[in-house]
Amino acid sequence: MIRILYIIFTLIMISCSDYIEQEQILDYNEYLYQGWVAFETINIENKYPKDSTNSYYYDLATDMFDVSEIALNYEFESQNLEGPYYKTYNGLGWTKLYFASEFLNPEQHFIRDSLRIESKFYFDRANQSLNSQLDNNQILSQDKCDIFSGLSYAHYYIGLNYFDFDSSLFFSENLINECPLYTFEHDELDISNIHYLRAKIYLYQDSLSNACFEINAANNCSCDIDDVDINILLDCLEQFSDQE
Repeated sequence: MIRILYIIFTLIMISCSDYIEQEQILDYNEYLYQGWVAFETINIENKYPKDSTNSYYYDLATDMFDVSEIALNYEFESQNLEGPYYKTYNGLGWTKLYFASEFLNPEQHFIRDSLRIESKFYFDRANQSLNSQLDNNQILSQDKCDIFSGLSYAHYYIGLNYFDFDSSLFFSENLINECPLYTFEHDELDISNIHYLRAKIYLYQDSLSNACFEINAANNCSCDIDDVDINILLDCLEQFSDQE
């Protein structure tokens, strides 16, 4: 908490010319923006200059998204209104999910698994926040689909431990239905990656026709759904993996 308060104070001192502007600086959108800047510094090549470690930027993104929740409380609780907390939790979910990929060595699996569980926790909270505001027509499809996408990946990675991918398929289907041309704006990830994810799941489940359908949707491969050649299917998956 001390670190978060220091961040708030620092941003106020940098951005304000006088005390009366403090309320404007506490607008949650500013902190969300700074969180995504830190995230994109790692994940979008050459968009922002990078002068520190990946861990530094993931920690900074986490701090910014945490502060955005404080700002949301400040702005909405006093008015007894429901704030867009899903934006904060979505940012935290993606940050934890990507940070987990920094710990791929086998001896680091406890850290990796813990971060993925944290990621799912925040995406679940984001989804709950969305579901509590179903009558809010200001919610963007992009926000919904970013959360569906995050849930798809979080459930996939956690599902690898139990060979249970039903939730990943459920949320990825919701995403495809809501945003058939989906693009995640904070990294080079789009609807093709979602189809590729689903193809891998169906391959694990030995559902080859479904795997074939999904990889065709991902990269226009020539996998015959009615007469699946496993070698062609594997080649198609490898081709897409090489492009990532």
